[in-house]
Amino acid sequence: MRLNFWCFLLIGLSILLINCNTSDDISSDTELVVSPKNAVLTKDVITKIFLSSSPVSSLEWQVGSKPDWLSVTPSSGVLGNQLTQIDILPISENLIAGSTVTGTIEFITVGAGKISVEVEYFVEIPPVSQFGLSTEELVFDYNQDTGNFQVINGGEVDFVWNLNNTEGSLNFSIESGMLKAGGAMDVNVLLDRSTLETDLYEFSITFSNDQDQTIVFPISVKNFKEEKWLFNEGLVIDAEYDRVGDKLLLVTSNPNQLRKLDPVSEYEEILNLNMPPNCISISQDGKFAAVGHDARVSYINLETMQLLEFYSVTADVFDVVLAPNNFVYAFPRTDQHERIRCLDLSNGVETLHTGNTIYAGTRGKLHPSGSFIYGANNGLSPSDVEKYDISEGTAQFLYDSPYHGDFDFDGNLWLSEDGEKLIARSGNIFNTTIGQQSDLTYNGKLIIENQVRFTTVDFHKNANLIYGISDNGYSWANKPGSVVRKYTADFYNFNGEIPLPKFLGTDIFGDTRLFDAEGHYGFFNNTGSSFYVLVKSNNEENTTTQWGLVTIETE
Repeated sequence: MRLNFWCFLLIGLSILLINCNTSDDISSDTELVVSPKNAVLTKDVITKIFLSSSPVSSLEWQVGSKPDWLSVTPSSGVLGNQLTQIDILPISENLIAGSTVTGTIEFITVGAGKISVEVEYFVEIPPVSQFGLSTEELVFDYNQDTGNFQVINGGEVDFVWNLNNTEGSLNFSIESGMLKAGGAMDVNVLLDRSTLETDLYEFSITFSNDQDQTIVFPISVKNFKEEKWLFNEGLVIDAEYDRVGDKLLLVTSNPNQLRKLDPVSEYEEILNLNMPPNCISISQDGKFAAVGHDARVSYINLETMQLLEFYSVTADVFDVVLAPNNFVYAFPRTDQHERIRCLDLSNGVETLHTGNTIYAGTRGKLHPSGSFIYGANNGLSPSDVEKYDISEGTAQFLYDSPYHGDFDFDGNLWLSEDGEKLIARSGNIFNTTIGQQSDLTYNGKLIIENQVRFTTVDFHKNANLIYGISDNGYSWANKPGSVVRKYTADFYNFNGEIPLPKFLGTDIFGDTRLFDAEGHYGFFNNTGSSFYVLVKSNNEENTTTQWGLVTIETE
């Protein structure tokens, strides 16, 4: 019995060992097969590989390992009677363009071992989209109304472009289009200046394409809007304003003319003069004018614009006053201590004023009463203002101001239309009365920066306005400034400044640019609603001298 037991045990173990050896033999005979074993990958292209077993078996498989830059689909499965297709796709996102990467895909099974595929991938340099314009900016100079540039595709990708134009002054010949790689498109720009003021405009036009590229294109415009009545010829020598007829009277040299201007209609009448003019004075009713020359005086009818008489006087006339007593008073230019030439228009007889002498270069203004002239001397220190009585025809020196250096006068004066105030070139204001005790007494001052002097001043009592233009420096040689200063006529309060419009001209280097306007003469119209300024272009580096008339609305 014991022998039989051991015999049966031995036979069972033998059978078990035989079965185990048989299983190992099956495993070793089955292998994985992959095709191809090497693959060169292409961007955005799926590479197919095929997995199978030999002999054909039902085996589970999976991807054991792979590079991070690969997508393998599917990543696991069961091998059967047919080839298993596996799709491989490279992922370029984190790879360096222009580099070549390699890697291994390992497939593993339960019972058939593993197999690998070697892959290689060249990371392509992506096609470049280059969006550009042929110039970095577009500049319209003062005399330029057209411009052009190109939209350029300098890359390898076709694109569609467009521009966003919100500026009504700029008109583009084309605002969108399709550009093939390497192509270019011409764009013309037309500038409409009709709504632009005198200024430097900086516009920004945005260009974009369907490749998410944007260009901000700067366009600058130098614009000049003419706001003056320009005079074609002549240098203005002197000017006065007729508030009765609302006409501006001026005399010019080159050519020698008297001009009567209507500032509203811009209509002018011209009378040619026999000699170069030095100064002008108009009658209080605006019907006549006296023009001073070197040793001559022209007497003119302003209604007919005709020369009535041409008188001789014994002085180079620096300033002239036409009075309602039918006399002309000529102030000499030279010889220091001098006398006023008093010309009787009825007979042409000249007499000399009586009393103290005056200083050559004195400027005279008629008092609205018609009975007196106030004169501001030039070249003396301290400066002063004098008064002359003309009620008897021949002028009589009465007195000068009670001040001798206490208050500056500085060589010129302007009288209010009611005759109660006198503004000196210094900006100091004085009372004007009949009696000497209160006449020419200090009454206030127009505040002015840097203590400079006034070039021109005018009153308008009913409008409660005083407008003035000061020199651009304190030197006697300084030129008139480029702003109008505003004051109230009652308390002389400063109310701000108005810049005078510039001139457009050509400098000595041939460049077109703006030049300051110098305000030489300023006048209110009858109602005080407008202030007229005779302006000249600053001639520093300017190849031409221009004159014009600026109208400033006060309301």
